[in-house]
Amino acid sequence: MVNVDDIQQEVFDSFEIDGQLLPAANDHDEKFKAFRGLLIRRIEELAEKDMDKLIWLLYRVDVSERKLQEVLKKTPPDEFSSVIADLIIERQLEKVESRKKFGNKEGDWSFDI
Repeated sequence: MVNVDDIQQEVFDSFEIDGQLLPAANDHDEKFKAFRGLLIRRIEELAEKDMDKLIWLLYRVDVSERKLQEVLKKTPPDEFSSVIADLIIERQLEKVESRKKFGNKEGDWSFDI
C-alpha cells in the first residue's frame, strides 16, 4: 500500500504544487487518489506549457530515462500524464525504502575526533 505521507511533500515541492489543494481525507485510498490527481494535472500543465521543465524535473527526481522511454512507447498519448505520475510515485517510494534500509544509524558513520 502506498503511503502518501512519505512522499507527498517532496513531490509537491519538486513540482511546485500547492499542498493546500489536496482535500482533507481520512481514507488512505482517497488521499492517494487526490494526491495522484494533483500530480497528473501538474504534469499535464508542464507538458503543455514547459516540456523542458518537465524533463528537468523528471531528471531531478531521478525517474529512469530508460524506464520512461519503454513505458511511453507502449502508452497511448491520453495516458501520458498518468503513466509519468506513476513512475514518479514509484521512484519516490523506492527512495523512501532505500532511506529506511540504508539510512544513517546513529554512530555508524561518526568521524568525530
